[in-house]
Amino acid sequence: MQSGHAGSADLPVEIAGVVDQLTVGDLIYALHRARFVGAGADEVLLASGALSADALAQAASRHLGVAFAPLAGEAPTSAMPRPAHADLAALLRTGVMRRTDGKLVVAARGQKLRGLATRLAATPLAATWPDLHSSILLTTPERLSAYVRRRFGGILAEHAALWLRRTQPRASAGTLGASRFIFAALALLLALIPVVLNEAPGPLAVALAAIVSLVLLGWTILRLGACLAPSIEASRAPLRDDRLLPTYSLIVALYQEARIVPQLVAALEAIDYPREKLQVLLVIEADDPATAAALARHARHPCFEVITAPDIGPRTKPKALNVALPFARGAYVGIYDAEDIPDPDQLRRACAVFRSRAGREIGCVQARLAIDNVDDGWITRQFAAEYAGHFDVLLPMLGTCRLPFPLGGTSNHFRREALDAAGGWDPYNVTEDADLGIRLARHGWRAAVIASTTDEEAPRHWRAWLRQRTRWYKGWMQTLLVHGRHPLALMRDAGPGSGAAFFLLVGGGVAAAMIHPFFLFTVSWNLMVGRPAPLETAAIAVEGIGLAVFLVGYSGAILCTALGMRRRRIAGLWRVLPLMPVYWLMMSLAAWRAVLQLVCAPQLWEKTDHGLARTSRRRLRKVRLVRPTNSGADRRRPRTADA
Repeated sequence: MQSGHAGSADLPVEIAGVVDQLTVGDLIYALHRARFVGAGADEVLLASGALSADALAQAASRHLGVAFAPLAGEAPTSAMPRPAHADLAALLRTGVMRRTDGKLVVAARGQKLRGLATRLAATPLAATWPDLHSSILLTTPERLSAYVRRRFGGILAEHAALWLRRTQPRASAGTLGASRFIFAALALLLALIPVVLNEAPGPLAVALAAIVSLVLLGWTILRLGACLAPSIEASRAPLRDDRLLPTYSLIVALYQEARIVPQLVAALEAIDYPREKLQVLLVIEADDPATAAALARHARHPCFEVITAPDIGPRTKPKALNVALPFARGAYVGIYDAEDIPDPDQLRRACAVFRSRAGREIGCVQARLAIDNVDDGWITRQFAAEYAGHFDVLLPMLGTCRLPFPLGGTSNHFRREALDAAGGWDPYNVTEDADLGIRLARHGWRAAVIASTTDEEAPRHWRAWLRQRTRWYKGWMQTLLVHGRHPLALMRDAGPGSGAAFFLLVGGGVAAAMIHPFFLFTVSWNLMVGRPAPLETAAIAVEGIGLAVFLVGYSGAILCTALGMRRRRIAGLWRVLPLMPVYWLMMSLAAWRAVLQLVCAPQLWEKTDHGLARTSRRRLRKVRLVRPTNSGADRRRPRTADA
């Protein structure tokens, strides 16, 4: 300890009670940093590790003349009232809870604590309520959250798993019944179309070929249009003024991810955002002690909070995200996967878009996803090329044109009010990202793409790839069925252009994957048997339509992939193009496997293992390390990150 501090009356109320526990250096740093980032001095001390949340709250309670509420050791009983979920959400949002004895428990830090002190000191209020100080208890936001999870976890979990299905059944994949079987039957008919067109051409066959070609060509034209459009996006310079940055919550759902936890924590700690305004919620399952132990060892910073998802409803990532959402205190909510390594300034770039004039109607900002382990094998290289075409070419064009698109499963940054308006995630949809993208559009929000990258790990082995891709196709099918139940309602909510773009993008991709092998079989069979050229007008029309779809489809895919690889600076196009037909056949297998699961196991979540990559593009990049000094002139030479 060190003497010579200013009097406590001259200090912000949030640290006046701990002045005797601080050195002069800690005190000066806390005051300067608080002004610089626009936060409370107690939040600065907590983020820097100088004092714990309990120490700060206990000192503040003594300074204000109120009691401290540990909120510990109170187990739930059957006699306790059952509050509504909305009341619990309001409790967590405001940080104010009324106990059964009438006393108020307030979880406050920073500006909230200053506001509480002002109210306690207000002369009229103190005069009319002499027992005011004895009626208020102070606690920490962490203790209040833990208390709510312990006492009302069942209510929150039930809401997370079942609310959308109960209140908006038409918006949930959990209510898909006979439509799943109808979809499977239509998929089988779709598979027969190339054979029927080949063997029995006629006016009806021409009409059928035209309908199918419109869907497939529309899907391809979107890609060709993206290739021809200029590279324009919603990106702005990162927001550098820390005082303007809002509170930000990140949610990461983990299951059996102990291997990747050290990398995850390092990636999150590398994010350039004031720790005083950052909250990271890590959601785990109760039967995953290995991941819990790994988080206990590595996620030590006060901004990390670990939440255990109760075993209620389907065990899916969207349910885990819903479980964490009520505890998110940020104005914006970001989603990451366990293996993600985002660009450090990604949150600042998202904030810049949200705060722009056009950002008022943006409900979600999607960062670009890229494959880090490109050189692990031919599958990862194909995956990287596919991602490059999707996230670096197609999605930026859709965002610029104000069209909805299926969000990536990670690096989504949401405006909290938009996320609440859409109802959160659908726990029964195994591609919750695609579903939420169109639901946001139906609620009047649009999405944008920013020029910030998150590196991901792709499966190295084809079995792992097949399981992951099967889940994706199954989720896209679920999304089609959910929003295709009432097409007119979709067009009314999202607009005709947005509705058509959704069906072409999602429906065209699914249809192309399912029909592709049968089309190839028909063409190959005709070449093998030496079938003569058709003479009938209908047969000529059918073959002309098929040839146009083939040429335009392959050209669009190749151009989109090549342009994406160029923008992503992935070398080896000559190694990707020859294997694209094989990769597309693998996608067809995954699509048909998804049809089977849609009927037999619609909520099955086939998890992808992470932490198995052998190579990394990010580790090979040159980075410049700067040693902090007063002048900033002492800089190290560039070196590789793993040097």
